[in-house]
Amino acid sequence: MRVLLAVFCALSVFALCAKERMIYVARHCQATGPGENVIMPVAGDAGITQLGVKQSRLLGKRLKELKFSGKIYASPYFRTVATACHAASQCGSKVYPDARVQERVNRNGGNMKKGGATLELLKKLFPDQIAEDAKLPYPWLYTKEEPKKTTAHRERMAKALDELLAENPDGDIMIVSHAGAVGALAAVMKERSKTKVTGGTWNCALFKYAVDDAGKFRFVGYEIDFLPEEAVTANMHKIDPSKKPSRQKVKSGVDYKYDL
Repeated sequence: MRVLLAVFCALSVFALCAKERMIYVARHCQATGPGENVIMPVAGDAGITQLGVKQSRLLGKRLKELKFSGKIYASPYFRTVATACHAASQCGSKVYPDARVQERVNRNGGNMKKGGATLELLKKLFPDQIAEDAKLPYPWLYTKEEPKKTTAHRERMAKALDELLAENPDGDIMIVSHAGAVGALAAVMKERSKTKVTGGTWNCALFKYAVDDAGKFRFVGYEIDFLPEEAVTANMHKIDPSKKPSRQKVKSGVDYKYDL
């Protein structure tokens, strides 16, 4: 009986100490269309501001504090890859542009209708941060619309997440995407963790999740306070961090208006 009790206790401790991996998710930095002091090297794609560069680097510094050392997967749009690369420059990770985590396409002009950067161009722009073994088949642009009132974008992002976790069975991962895609992942995690996921999809806002060896998901937290108050934005909208996200009257998921 004592032996059985000891075995039971050992198994219970093992179960309680199941190994977890971290999943970090962030929206890209401040993005905008053509304008003065805008960094916009990809034709037809949104640029980022100097504030966006600062936001990205502060995100990277926070990841370093969190001891993140995994791979960063970024939507191939310039604003997301740039965010990931500036963050990676601070935390030492490598960036993998990945079409699976790109934004849903909508009708408001917030995404390209054609084109996009090739992997070769992205490596030229960020030679020290893009991983040598990164792969990005071209063209990668996702042109099938995912209406907001359906679950199509949630299903696609859930599939992408599961594939990335399977490809990285032992390491933490990070996903840098767009407001709609980040919101879709938050909805997926709310369902999987059975926990209310709080936080607005502001530029470089950081969502933290964990998953254990048994596939159990957990919402760890949300961070925006690593950014100074004046740097909390939803692209060209300034945000008051003291107010609840639902009271912020900004167009979540709409990055900019740009006539191609």
